[in-house]
Amino acid sequence: MKEPASDDVLNDVVEMRLSRAIAATTTDVIRSTLRERFNADGPEGPPVELVQFHVFMHCTRGAGSHMVDFEDFDLNPGSALWIRPGQVQRWSGVGSDFDADVAVFESSVIPDLPLFDHFVGRTSFAELGDDSTLLENQMKWMASDLDATGDSSTAAAIVGVILRLFARRIEQSEVRNEPRQRLAAAFVESVDSNIEQRSVTWHANHIGASARSVARATEEVLGQRPKEVLDSRVILEAQRRLAWSDDDIATIARSLQFSEASNFTKFFRGRTGASPSEFRESVGGLGNVDMTRTVKN
Repeated sequence: MKEPASDDVLNDVVEMRLSRAIAATTTDVIRSTLRERFNADGPEGPPVELVQFHVFMHCTRGAGSHMVDFEDFDLNPGSALWIRPGQVQRWSGVGSDFDADVAVFESSVIPDLPLFDHFVGRTSFAELGDDSTLLENQMKWMASDLDATGDSSTAAAIVGVILRLFARRIEQSEVRNEPRQRLAAAFVESVDSNIEQRSVTWHANHIGASARSVARATEEVLGQRPKEVLDSRVILEAQRRLAWSDDDIATIARSLQFSEASNFTKFFRGRTGASPSEFRESVGGLGNVDMTRTVKN
């Protein structure tokens, strides 16, 4: 574990010793560090980065744009974004007046609640409305308490409160069917954990459900048939590996259980409109971000 940052940085970035989470009350430190990284990559801009920890962003001032899994999210005061390990991101479109609270944490601090099944199959984004000030105060209190006491267990509990506020806002805006929500979540988790398995029946059996029940759940919750969910997750995994790894296309094809690179290329082009090599060129830049590194101005 790295030593705590110097006093002039500690107000902005505090390392949680047990959960290795970072709380930042201003993005000036984060942005300057990433810009230094981006500048090293040349004029084409910042790289696509593989996220290794949970990243929670809450915009408090100005406006910015953040790419997660090849979708751009516009951030304005009161909007929040939850990025998970294994996703890819690109910091971009940040105005000089942009400011946000950022918390980085491990999965162990997330409350084990059915409420969070609601986020299945998508990047989590919400407009917090009246909860925005409450969440901002929680983030500031967490950083202040860590600065004063170094109590990472209390900070982890505050992260749980922050996530509950975020989840509550999303829950209020949508109608939920909890049994089908959980079944859809289990199906997506099975696909994510066994991406090489290309059979809907295999995944249904793996989670102890019938293919028909899975179909009803994914169509209601995600608006997609199970095969569409499975194929889209394979495409997303392919895009992630093309964006952040330096593996050649044949290696990626084999890792996703395609017998030939040509079959993978046909599958990829048919669903994205571009070949794997064209997609890799379009996203440009490789990165693998370690959010636990010491951050300096």
